[in-house]
Amino acid sequence: MIKVAVPLFKDRVSPHFGASPKVLLVMIEGGVIQSEATWDVGGESPMEIARRLASLGIQYLICGGIHRTPKEWLIRSGITVIDNQKGIAKEVISNLSKNMERRKIEEVHELK
Repeated sequence: MIKVAVPLFKDRVSPHFGASPKVLLVMIEGGVIQSEATWDVGGESPMEIARRLASLGIQYLICGGIHRTPKEWLIRSGITVIDNQKGIAKEVISNLSKNMERRKIEEVHELK
């Protein structure tokens, strides 16, 4: 199961990480979204929000822009940061989950 977080501005990917404490949290398995919830993770700074997301066990962060310091901290914490994204958050996640499943299939074929 893969845990993905997307900071929100209404129903869209927030243009900048840290601008909103509201986050769409999604669980993906086998390229399919299994569950989703919108949470207010709190935090008054991008680093505080990053720490809270890490404590939730997030594996992927999809965001718009992000400052270097929180991005590097997230990466060092084992979280894959997919930045410079825009659009409706659920659509962006759906595309990510399809791409993840496609890569798994390609990797299986490469092993044969």
